[in-house]
Amino acid sequence: MKYSDVLPLNQLWLQYMREMLGLESFADISENPRNWENVNLQLIKADFHGAKISIDRSKCPSLVGVTGIVIQDTKNTFRVCGMDNIIRTIPKDVVKINVHLDDGVTLKVFGRELSIRPAERAVKKFKNSSIVML
Repeated sequence: MKYSDVLPLNQLWLQYMREMLGLESFADISENPRNWENVNLQLIKADFHGAKISIDRSKCPSLVGVTGIVIQDTKNTFRVCGMDNIIRTIPKDVVKINVHLDDGVTLKVFGRELSIRPAERAVKKFKNSSIVML
């Protein structure tokens, strides 16, 4: 699988996120800080197939800096196709993830919060929780 093959999937995912968040442009997120709680809840419930992510922090130093487009989202891992056309498996429990949107907007998510099957995550009710340290 090549990175160029999954770029259209990323464009579909960006369109899906705009519809899910009810935004015309992702730049609107940073302009309205009162909307953060809704954005956080929607992001946790979102399907990440097609999302462009990078690893910001990890308990495993070799994972830091890994960037690519998610091609598979399971309960405990992301499978990511990198720009070098290599597919890597990233465990969710030990990472802090940057989710890259258009317009230079990057959202940060703790992988531990996403350690639920995507289908179950979409219908689960989440409560505000404290920040988890890596």
